[in-house]
Amino acid sequence: MNASDGKDDRPGSFSADGWQPVSRGPGRGGAPDAPNTAPGSFSPIDGPPQSAPPPQQGVRISVPSAAELLLGIPWALWSFGVVSSVAAWFSPDWVSLLIVVLWVVSGVVVVWPATEDFIAKYLYRLRRPTLMEQQKLDISWRTVCARAGVDPGHYRLWVEESDTINGAAVAGHSVAVTRWALNNLPPRQLQAVLAHELGHHRGGHPWATLLVFWYAQPGRLMVSLIQALFRLGGRVPALGCVIVGFFTLALAGLILNSMIFGNWSWAGYAILPFLVPIPLAWFSRRAELMADRVAGELGYARDTIAFLYDLQSQGQDVARRAAGWRGAMYATHPTLADRIRTLERYAQGTRA
Repeated sequence: MNASDGKDDRPGSFSADGWQPVSRGPGRGGAPDAPNTAPGSFSPIDGPPQSAPPPQQGVRISVPSAAELLLGIPWALWSFGVVSSVAAWFSPDWVSLLIVVLWVVSGVVVVWPATEDFIAKYLYRLRRPTLMEQQKLDISWRTVCARAGVDPGHYRLWVEESDTINGAAVAGHSVAVTRWALNNLPPRQLQAVLAHELGHHRGGHPWATLLVFWYAQPGRLMVSLIQALFRLGGRVPALGCVIVGFFTLALAGLILNSMIFGNWSWAGYAILPFLVPIPLAWFSRRAELMADRVAGELGYARDTIAFLYDLQSQGQDVARRAAGWRGAMYATHPTLADRIRTLERYAQGTRA
């Protein structure tokens, strides 16, 4: 996709010249000649001995990440109510209290670095790259990190066994790309995908997403159970009448209690989680645009645009348009057209 410099960037091509990072001045070093023998990791022997690793850049919590954490509070409160109710079935009281405390502190375990590999393997279904895959990833990832001024060894690289074109920033210090993207994308576009995922990490988005996901699970499990009851009621009319009547009376009682005693906190507590997904999806779309912006700032604006045009030509936006306004409202990613327009404005403004 970079024909102007005379390099072969055809899908699947791999040449040493096409993978050399842009010079960042003395001391930055270049691409490694060979991968580390441990796939997914880096060590000082990967780089030239005379160059020190670039300074590590800390995570800055972006506005979308902070908003996602705040919007996750209603679901966390629902989950707390579910866990507390279940714990109340146990006796003695210290057992119930222990269950609640363990659930509250479980979020710390989820973001604990020691559990990062477990989350990547079993929650996100990722695998370590092979040695050949590691060679491509090492060179491309070091190029991106050299541009960003971060230590490439601070992150772990993974591969998602998928034929789709995608990447993922996993909570902790993990970055993943799909097998198809790794084997078929031109070098510059692969670097653009990795730069986008680095942008998510720099904004703290993976951490916020994982925490909100984790603390929302008991509440979402309860909602899924209620939805299953309504589906069952739809197949069995008599049971459906009982289920609908029960929830109608419960809701009516809640509203009546609020009207009589003037306490609407319970009504808001019950309704708010159903309103949260709309602004949560909006901020998630903003996080994607911000990650695109980071890729643009690292010099990959036009490469990302070319990559997005390829996705668009494959009909990636067709299902999104078919979903109509409801799909647009709850979508966690912007349309490809929106991402392209945003990056094109950035590229024109900076003449990147």
